[in-house]
Parts: sequence; C-alpha cells; structure tokens
Amino acid sequence: MIDEPLNYLLSLNAQEFVRMFWHTLFIEIPRYLLPGALIALGHASHRPRRTVAGGPTAPRVSVLLPGHNESARLELAVQSMRLQSRPPDQIIVIDDGSTDGMGALARRLKREGAIDLALSTRLRGGKSAAANLGLGYATGEVVVIADVDTTYDDDAFERLVAPFDDPACGAVSGNLGVRNWNEGLIARWQTIQYLLSISLGRRVTDMLGILYIVSGAFGAFRRTALEQVGGWDVGPGEDADITVKLRQAGWRVQFAPEAWALTDAPETLTALVRQRLRWNRSLVRIRLRKFGRILNPRRDAFLLRNAMGVLDVLFFQVVLAASFLSYLIWLFWTYGSFAWIAVAAVSMFYVGLGTIGFLAACAVSGDYGRLRLLPEAMTYGLFNSYFLRFVRLYAALDELIYRHSYDDDYVPQKVRERTEVY
Repeated sequence: MIDEPLNYLLSLNAQEFVRMFWHTLFIEIPRYLLPGALIALGHASHRPRRTVAGGPTAPRVSVLLPGHNESARLELAVQSMRLQSRPPDQIIVIDDGSTDGMGALARRLKREGAIDLALSTRLRGGKSAAANLGLGYATGEVVVIADVDTTYDDDAFERLVAPFDDPACGAVSGNLGVRNWNEGLIARWQTIQYLLSISLGRRVTDMLGILYIVSGAFGAFRRTALEQVGGWDVGPGEDADITVKLRQAGWRVQFAPEAWALTDAPETLTALVRQRLRWNRSLVRIRLRKFGRILNPRRDAFLLRNAMGVLDVLFFQVVLAASFLSYLIWLFWTYGSFAWIAVAAVSMFYVGLGTIGFLAACAVSGDYGRLRLLPEAMTYGLFNSYFLRFVRLYAALDELIYRHSYDDDYVPQKVRERTEVY
C-alpha cells in the first residue's frame, strides 16, 4: 500500500516535483524556516534590556482590571499582582455591569487594601468602555491592562515595564501561556499554538519592528500615548485596534518575552471555533477595513514598516489559508486521484516541520516550553492546516461579505448599535 505512492513520488523528476509541491516549496517552507533563522540571528546578537528597579526613578504603574461576571477569578488575579517583585502602584478593578457579585467583591477588596479603586457600572458597556473608565482614574505613567482570568510570574511586571526606559516606547506586549494546558487535547493544541504564535512569533515580529498586537490579556501602555490616541475603541479586537492607533501615531511597540502571564484557553472545539471566528472577523475589520489606508503609499503618513506589519498579519491569517485551499483544489483538478499522494506527502511535511517549530518555540520559552506535549505537537500541524486555516478563511469571508463582527455579543447590543461601521 505504501510502496506504490512512494515509488510514484520517487519517479518524479525535479520539474515535476516542483510543479506538484509548489505551495510547500515556495510558501510553506519559507514560512517555517524564516522565524527560526531570525531567532538564531537575534540570539547571537542579543543584548539584554535593563530591568526596572524599585527606586525613585521607576515609573508609577497603574493596572486596569475590567471584567464582567468574573468574581470567581478576581481575588486570584489581584493576589498574583501583589506578589510581584515590582508590584503595581495602583490597581483599579472595573466591574462592567456584572450580576455575579463582582462589584461587591471589588469593594471588599478595596476595604481590605488589596486594590486601590473599585469602579462599577450599572449596565454592561463592554471591555473598551470599562477600560476607558478606569483610564480616567489611573495615576501611573504606565498603564497595564489585564484580563481577570490572568495570573503572572513573580517578575512579570518588572520585565513588562522595563522597555519604557525608552521614551519612544508607547506599548509593550507581555508573553502569554496557557494555564489549563493539560485539560484535554484542544487545550494542549492551543498551548502549542501560543508557544508558536506568541512566544516565538512575536519575537520575530518584534525583531523586525512590525509587532502589531499588544494582547488585552497582559499589555502595558504609556499613559500619554493612550490619551493621545483617545483610548480604546469599541471591540471586539480592541487590543489590535489600540496597537494600530499607537503605531500610526509614531509610538514604538515592543515585546517582553520574559514577562510571562498565564490565561485559560477554550477546552472544547465549539468554544475554540467561536473564539477564533471572533478574533479573525475582527482582524479583517480592523486591519483591512478600518485601517486599510496604512497600505496606501499615496498617503502622507504612509510608512513601509507599518504596511509590512499589516501585510504580515493578513498574509498568515487570511492569504495563507486561501492559497492552501486553492492549492488543494488545483491538486485534485490537475492530478485526479493521484492528488492524494501529494496530500499525504504535504501532511507528513506538516508533521515534521510543525514538530521542529514546536521544539524551537520550547527552546526560547524556558520553563513554559512543555516538551511533554511533543506527541500533540506532531498532530497540531495537521489540526492547524486542515481545520483552523479554514476557520480563519470562513471568518474572513464572512466578515468581508456580512460584517458579522458587528453582531458579536462580546460587545453589548446597545453599544454595537452606536458603533461606527467601517
């Protein structure tokens, strides 16, 4: 059974081989090899950044913790902040219209001195509105925004704030890992994806100067930069939106790979698909529709680096998915039943290079490089290529045609109705 397909592949001459596997040779292999080469180059010339001491010159840090119905996780998040080697100077909890007692819990934490300010809204307005409310009360030069379900390494804040020594730095993205990494196959696959796309991938985009996302789960901003661009716009995708606005305003965006935080990932396929549809619809709305002018070289404010950052995201999230589908269609149109031989070979390629990518991500991720996930890493490449790619492609087409990001209940309906449609 195996001999016949293998003999067929071995019988191909160089021209026939290139013709059958053009997508792998000219799109996929550069995609896998370039990040590893850049990381190796970066490590060879690495100069460690200064850390922030707790002396009088250190910037004052305010933390915004907006949340809706997250009372079960709030105390753990606050405790994790208070145990930092460089604890925040101000913690502001913003209860976004919760019905589970989160507001009352926040007020108790304030009375106990665990947080500095507890704000509540009677009606839910969404994360952006809650963050903007908290920003008005922030006194720090640096503002950290975090999700309530996030916890941190004990030196995470110190490392996150360090790049603000550079006055041109407007925002810093922390590193994110999956806390519930051992809760089933879906969570394990996402742990691998976080290692590849965040711990490894953001190192690459940071080195190239085209980092275009500061995660809303754990990111820091210079307060004057936030005020300059008017704070957060209505989500979903408010973290990407604020990053684009800051870059357009001329601020530098950096990645702090040693500033680790852990968050929970979806544990079921249904929850994962729902999350990824929201993320990728927002990607199209923000990067292509709202800020598509970044790609126009005739604009006075056009910067090649900013355009490259947008194109990088669109290529990996949308174009690559569309090109792979086109490749599969072309294979079966051209080769008929023999196309399955090419698909099998390409699948083995995904297993091999996906595993190599995982090992590279583990090598730069310290204690969070979970080598015990190697068996799952061998199947993650197939899951990503044959499933998540098509989820991304569906989300992109759905957003381009139907603009369904404006119907997402991530943002309350009354807020969505007043949102400007791009």
